[in-house]
Amino acid sequence: MNAPATHAPRFDVLDGLRGVAILLVLWYHVWEISWLPAPIPQIEFLPETGFIGVALFFFLSGTVITLPFARAAMAGTQPPSWRHFYLRRFWKIVPSYLLSIAVAYAIGYAARQGGAGAVPDLLTHLLFIHTWFPQSAGAINGVLWTLAVEVEFYALFPLLWWCFRRARFATTAVLIALSLLWRMHAVACCVHAGIVYLDQDLPAFLSCFAFGMLSASLFFEARAGWSETRQHLVGTGAFVVGTIGCIALLQSLYAFRLANQWAAVWAATHRDLLALTFALVALGALLAPRPLQRLLANRPLVYFGAISYSLYLYHQMIARELLIHRFPPFVGTPQFDPHWQSVFTLLAFALSIAVAAALTYWFERPLQTWGNRRSERP
Repeated sequence: MNAPATHAPRFDVLDGLRGVAILLVLWYHVWEISWLPAPIPQIEFLPETGFIGVALFFFLSGTVITLPFARAAMAGTQPPSWRHFYLRRFWKIVPSYLLSIAVAYAIGYAARQGGAGAVPDLLTHLLFIHTWFPQSAGAINGVLWTLAVEVEFYALFPLLWWCFRRARFATTAVLIALSLLWRMHAVACCVHAGIVYLDQDLPAFLSCFAFGMLSASLFFEARAGWSETRQHLVGTGAFVVGTIGCIALLQSLYAFRLANQWAAVWAATHRDLLALTFALVALGALLAPRPLQRLLANRPLVYFGAISYSLYLYHQMIARELLIHRFPPFVGTPQFDPHWQSVFTLLAFALSIAVAAALTYWFERPLQTWGNRRSERP
């Protein structure tokens, strides 16, 4: 949900990966309502495990916000100031976040989500601490829990970068260990009572951010010290291995879907491996020859990456509102009607994409540009 790193060659593969992430999440949340099977059985695991797009978002956030700092460290130049860093994060995230909350209350969506009450729900969301409390974690708009995780990571990033610059592999290992311990504790203590809320806190995803930071650092090191031929060979190999590994892990997750609290229990022992495959795919694509990069850096995926933040904020709200207002119309249980499943899915996708595009280019981008210009003033 972070801003694209850049649209320059090489880095546009990260925009494409962001497009992959939002399409997975969109497909998953629409599938949750429609139950529409995948067009071919061999990829049925994709919509039903599409929520892993969130972990990919976190990995990309760790990569993207580290890139300018890693570049400066490699070149021996001045890194961005922390004032500049936080103002850019603010203008990217907060206005659209607040607008989505206002919309959720205005259309009555927030009232249907439950929660601790309007005042505590608003207060915890404005402070980005709503995942700390089970009553408010899914309030207002269920997808907003990820924004709390993102902002908390941003708050810690100066400390993490200080440690990372001095001992990147040790810092990465510590973050992975902390994340693993948190998730294993969640399973040990709360598998019967419900572990979903513990799995929606920052510690559960520290390994995703850590692998993102490490990928950014290793990329600039490889670019500076390797020949182009070596970059292409290693990049291609890493991309292929990472892609195969990611698919295998998603199939493993899909096979585990009938277990109690399957997603969080599987993540307890597999999320670090999943983050590693993200790193192999991203770093491999960054180093790979341009023809291979275009598998990710193509116009459709880059476009979805560009509108991903607004699309993320509104897609579930739109899909659920369509169902609540029975549009398209249905009788009985609509998920048993193949025609309704198809029409609903197409409508939810189309309307979500249209709303996201309008908000991205008429609200998010203009306000972000205006805010960034103001933040660059001395």
